[in-house]
Amino acid sequence: MVNLLWGFKSVRLGNKLKGDFYIFRDNTPFSFLFSALYSKKCVVEFHDIPPLASRFIFKIGLMFSKKTVCFAVTNKLSEDLSKKFGKLKNLNQIYTLHDGVDIKKFTSMKVSENNVPVATYCGSLSKSKGIDLIIHAAKLIKNVNFVIIGGLKKELDYYKKISMKLGTNNIQFIGQINYSDVPKLLNNSDFLLLPTTANDTKSRKYTSAMKLFEYLSVGKPIIASNIPSNTEILKDKENCLLFEPDNPKSLIDKIESLVGNNKLIEKLSNNSSSLALNYSWEERSKKVINKVMDLNEK
Repeated sequence: MVNLLWGFKSVRLGNKLKGDFYIFRDNTPFSFLFSALYSKKCVVEFHDIPPLASRFIFKIGLMFSKKTVCFAVTNKLSEDLSKKFGKLKNLNQIYTLHDGVDIKKFTSMKVSENNVPVATYCGSLSKSKGIDLIIHAAKLIKNVNFVIIGGLKKELDYYKKISMKLGTNNIQFIGQINYSDVPKLLNNSDFLLLPTTANDTKSRKYTSAMKLFEYLSVGKPIIASNIPSNTEILKDKENCLLFEPDNPKSLIDKIESLVGNNKLIEKLSNNSSSLALNYSWEERSKKVINKVMDLNEK
């Protein structure tokens, strides 16, 4: 009922603001439905497969709307959504629109060298992010220091207990920081970690991690799990090193292959920062606007 009422309210607000087009997320099906029924130009951005009831509402809206363009944040999500929606007269394609990065904020900075290499993870500490993998890797490799940025207090307490039980003394949990401080801490690192598990469907196939693009933009070597949501962007030994998901030994092997390997570090760093230019928020916005402009020709 709340979503239904918000759907009415949001459309009324949109009419007052007289927008040229309206952007919706996958958790606002009624807002999209009513906008579609009013023949508004609509953009729907999917970050996950909506629940069955929400899909049904989106489907009705898409059946009536001739002025809607749909995006999904990964190729796999686009493919699976297309299967879920089936053939619809007004939905020829769900375009892929990965997340992006503020290139001006996340830029390479000159920092002093670390005495011991530092491998950093920055982001959510939910179970699918692979923090336990980092802790177990830290236990087995002593010539690298690990830094974990982010997390709620209960998550930090949970992982700190695991770390203490394993006796790891080369891992630091910083907790949440101001977003404006993130670029500096990433630049203070030697390697950036993206150890997402392969055991969670959303993370494996549907998540377009903003930290991936932030990592790319600062131009530090990325070590990432070999899962589809990462490999849509990353290429092994070109702009990252990929390791076997959920395997601490594989992660350690990749870290050790980078330590002291200045030639490989330089290659990965340069390729990463170059690739990031394709994923600026400006480039992302252009893709959306261009597709909306195409609606004018229909």
